[in-house]
Amino acid sequence: MTVVVGKTPIEVENERIESALADVCGTVNVVSARVCGLVSEALVSGAWEGWGLASPEHWVRLQLGASSAHASRVVAVARRWGELPVTMAVFGAGGLSFDQVAVIAKAIPAYADAEVAELAQSATVSQLSRIVNRYTWPDTDTDTHTDTGGGGGDAESGPERSTRFDTDEGGGWNLRARLCPEEGAVAEAALAAKRDELFNNRETGDNTEVSWSDALMGIFEDFLAGRTAAARDHRDRYLTLVHLETNPTGGPVAGFHLGDRLPDSLRRYLGCDGRIKPVFEVDGVAVSVGRAERIVPDRTRRIVEHRDGGCRVPGCGRRRWLHVHHIVHWEDGGATDTANLCCLCPQHHRMHHRDRLDINGNPDHPEGLAFRDQRGRPLGPRPPNPGTDPATWPTGHWHHPTGEPCQYKWVQFSDPPNRN
Repeated sequence: MTVVVGKTPIEVENERIESALADVCGTVNVVSARVCGLVSEALVSGAWEGWGLASPEHWVRLQLGASSAHASRVVAVARRWGELPVTMAVFGAGGLSFDQVAVIAKAIPAYADAEVAELAQSATVSQLSRIVNRYTWPDTDTDTHTDTGGGGGDAESGPERSTRFDTDEGGGWNLRARLCPEEGAVAEAALAAKRDELFNNRETGDNTEVSWSDALMGIFEDFLAGRTAAARDHRDRYLTLVHLETNPTGGPVAGFHLGDRLPDSLRRYLGCDGRIKPVFEVDGVAVSVGRAERIVPDRTRRIVEHRDGGCRVPGCGRRRWLHVHHIVHWEDGGATDTANLCCLCPQHHRMHHRDRLDINGNPDHPEGLAFRDQRGRPLGPRPPNPGTDPATWPTGHWHHPTGEPCQYKWVQFSDPPNRN
């Protein structure tokens, strides 16, 4: 050990460790930037897309062996890669950590890229987060808030679920929703039930029309007030009815009540899990009205949910709003037993019934299920390549934040250019 005059051996050792750690942190930052850059390339080229992959986040979870939260942050940074060139250049040189860049990518408008990148190099993550999340950024566009249900919407083809709301120039509040057909049927049933309830509860002599808007607001008010739906004498009326008609040249044909014919994949999907009331028809004549029943009994559902702990598709991670899927389908004679049932999130459930995700095996065994995409490729985590010699790693330059108190009230960024 080299002894420096004026410094104790402990001080010298601490400086050596901190210097080495700074080098390693710079290298980690460079590698993290390379990961985000590659993910950005995959978003642009569509390389992440594949049947059985629910979203770019799902793909990143499998490629990196990452948690859902980390994968979401990586994708969020990758989506801003081209919009924040200064920040990403400093990141790529090792001067910013992934956590710092994730904060910037989440909230910073593109015009403030250079100023925030300079500030971030001397700010802790908590300081940076407080600055960018509490700063009053001038409006630079008229984008409305959009909720795609899951962090990016469905990657599969077919209806893209979206809900949008905004205020128009006339002061009205607009709500627009696009749902899958089976979800739309549930929404219609709920609105119809509430509209009938409001109509029947009118005061004597009140001939006011009850609108769909009244029904929608009634549902909202019931939820906020903690009220549950009143007991009804004809609850079956508010079920989603599915008409099943025999087809001499093929399988059964199904359609929603007063609706169009359903695709075969959606018919089989609805037959997996849920409370249904089938109406069996031959040549358009009803021959049997099946009793309302839940395909998977509650006791069996609880066992399957406890066993699986979430969606069984590798890398999915969804733990709520799960469906219980028949591996050998119910209409094909598949038993409603635990060895033939597994939990799937709604998105992967639909993908399977559209032949975009193959599922086989015995879910009662810990490794008993096999998932494959439409090309027959197994779906699962990709093992990392063997580690390389640290001497060949990319290098980066890193200075940790000063840790000095930050006077937030003095932080001021330039206004966006060409602002009226």
